[in-house]
Amino acid sequence: MAIEKKNIEKKRESIFLNEHFMEGTCAFAVITGLISIVFFRIEWDYFSVFELVIKLVTTAAMLFAFKSYDWDVAKGLMGGVLFCIMYQEAYLVLARLWGEQDFDTYLVVGVQGSLYLAAAGMSLLLTIIIAINHFIINYASSGNPENVIFNRLAIIFKFAVYLLLLLTNSKLGLSSALIWKNGLQYLTDMAIFLLFVSIESQFDLFKVLRKELLREKRKRSKT
Repeated sequence: MAIEKKNIEKKRESIFLNEHFMEGTCAFAVITGLISIVFFRIEWDYFSVFELVIKLVTTAAMLFAFKSYDWDVAKGLMGGVLFCIMYQEAYLVLARLWGEQDFDTYLVVGVQGSLYLAAAGMSLLLTIIIAINHFIINYASSGNPENVIFNRLAIIFKFAVYLLLLLTNSKLGLSSALIWKNGLQYLTDMAIFLLFVSIESQFDLFKVLRKELLREKRKRSKT
């Protein structure tokens, strides 16, 4: 009976609550990021490499803090990773595409170029929404079910946008090195967002557990 009960609990458990899944997504993000640094460092300036290193180190530190049960540190580091992703996307959209007036390069390509520009802008907006929701979810005194659901929806849309970026990136007629570099960046960020979903799911569960413990404590004190 005990074994059957354990098997039922395992079936009910979400993959996002599995620690091996978290470690796997973190390792994938770090590996793809390191491949980018090793193979494409010549094409990047020092600041771009530094930015990517900071993002990877902060991601690994976030998982380590989470596993060491330093919740506040993990939440703070998650905000740091979101800031890194937001900065990199803002730089692409506002500095490179808009600031350097690089729109024409993409528009000449046609439909694929237009879709890439639209997806890049949408990706930045979604990251801003996810970052705002991150603070609402993780820094509130109690769970925020509506904001958790909204954040999950935003991340699902973010994944659709990343797939669009990957598809259009491969059709733009760029150099193979640039296509691979962009592709690895999108895959790295997809893995990081999967890790976010996992950790935020755990935070939400701990808030529910805390409420239940407080309720039990009140019942005992009354009796």
